Amino acid sequence: MITMDISLAIGIIFLAGAAGGKLARYVKLPSVTGNLLAGVLVGPSVLGLVDAGALTDLAPINDLALGVIALSIGAELHWGKMRKLAKDVAKVFAVEALITLGVVFAALYIFGVPFRYALIFGVISIATAPGAIIACIRENPIKGNFSKVLLSVVALDNLFAITLFGIVISFMQVAYATVGAENTSAFVMASRDIGIALGWGILAGGFLIGTSQWAKKDAHILVTVLGALLITVGVSNEIGTPALLAAITAGAIYTNFARKPQRISRSLLNVEDPILLAFLTLAGAKLDLGALPAVGQIGAVYIVARFVAKLAGSRAGSAMTVFPATWKTNLGRALTPQAGVAIGLAIIAEQKEFFEPGAIMPVILAAVVVFEIFGPIMVNKALCDVDKVSDL
Repeated sequence: MITMDISLAIGIIFLAGAAGGKLARYVKLPSVTGNLLAGVLVGPSVLGLVDAGALTDLAPINDLALGVIALSIGAELHWGKMRKLAKDVAKVFAVEALITLGVVFAALYIFGVPFRYALIFGVISIATAPGAIIACIRENPIKGNFSKVLLSVVALDNLFAITLFGIVISFMQVAYATVGAENTSAFVMASRDIGIALGWGILAGGFLIGTSQWAKKDAHILVTVLGALLITVGVSNEIGTPALLAAITAGAIYTNFARKPQRISRSLLNVEDPILLAFLTLAGAKLDLGALPAVGQIGAVYIVARFVAKLAGSRAGSAMTVFPATWKTNLGRALTPQAGVAIGLAIIAEQKEFFEPGAIMPVILAAVVVFEIFGPIMVNKALCDVDKVSDL
């Protein structure tokens, strides 16, 4: 089998992503949507200019981008700045996550989907894609704290989805699995993995703090940050712990305890845009358009239920806060993207003996196609609407 030259693949990804983003802005769409659609066009689903083998070989770009995205989310979680909003953020997250879980589960179960499948789809539906949201925020920076609140809810959504997934799987192993010796291991393993990810993130954050204190030039900090992020994500992947959680923790530790937390953010400015462009274009190239017609009514119910639940849940949670009215209207819109975390959880679920192979992944892949293409449009609209009014 002939393997595509990686340099050629990278060149196609960068040029296609840049062109797609430019065209999208020309027709008044977010460049994120253009990046994703350009990826779909050059990927295996359409033109095949970048083949599946090359996409696999380009995984390190995804790892680096994941680290940058997660670090950026963590860097927004500055306790001193978020303290007065913390209770309201918690209210929005809790209500939104529980309503999303409940609505998706109920809709699928009423539609005739077996209990365990409906429940696992409900859990996965909580997960939110940070990459597209970060890219939209970078493209459309707005005044005030809305972005910080949004990213805080995104981080909590993914942490809760990962944790709840481990708990649900552990109970399902008790109820459905046939191997008694392994029935109680899933919850313990999930707790262990989350603990390791938090610990690893704390160590990485401490390392970044030390680096920022002795490094004199931003270029030195940049090299160290990129290396630390790749090691953080790589080690997490190697030992099977949540890489996203580790990198978010590292960012939170750094921004809360470093003397000059802005140094890392400043050092990333020159490389963040091309990294995000490549990440989003690769994400588009990986989207399998063939998954759309295969999911039928179940996929449609999942997509509609999740969309409605995100909007209704965020609105209900926001009603309990002092947030401005425009925040309450737009938070749910900005939480619609879904991608990597959901796919990862679906892969793990299908490895369990009590789920049939191919019963979960096609639905999630179809949802990812829809939410990754249309989600950034919703995020962009939310940011524009919020930016028109006064901040909290």
